[in-house]
Amino acid sequence: MQFVKMIRFHRNGFTSGAPSKQMEKDPVFLNRVVHNLFHTGQAIFTTEIISPKEEDRDWYGCLCYLEENAMQTSGTRTIGFLPRESNIWVRNISHVGDGTPYYNRSLHPLLEYESGDGGNVMTDSWVKMSVEDALERTRLWKEKNVHLPDWVTECYLTERQVKRLIYPSTNETVMEFWLSKN
Repeated sequence: MQFVKMIRFHRNGFTSGAPSKQMEKDPVFLNRVVHNLFHTGQAIFTTEIISPKEEDRDWYGCLCYLEENAMQTSGTRTIGFLPRESNIWVRNISHVGDGTPYYNRSLHPLLEYESGDGGNVMTDSWVKMSVEDALERTRLWKEKNVHLPDWVTECYLTERQVKRLIYPSTNETVMEFWLSKN
């Protein structure tokens, strides 16, 4: 089994909490998996849009970064390793630039036509993506851009995923651990 590095900047490490406590705004999760990194402007059914309640423990988790981040911080950095075959929540923004979302409009499941102007789903939402695709999205972004914005590698891990993280032992450096597992 191969692993990817997850980075968390928080004094309490990978501690889980309600999504609304982890993020600046109340989060919106789109219950879809992105399978094609170049397929943008897709529609999603309104029944697939999730705004978790604060007391809903199924949505507890934490924000972190996949493999790298450009954020300069002097805070506490914790590193954990997640199985590479995992799906993670990432920002609903493609690598093509200009904030182009993968999903940008919603459909009511009982209507056959799209309502509105075709741009009613916020880009400040989250979609599921395989770790492999998330790494590829980062690579594609870096091919055409010098600056790596935080949203490219930012992800949200659920509490279940946080519990699956493994950590290097105290007498083993991160590099030794990394080389032994990959």
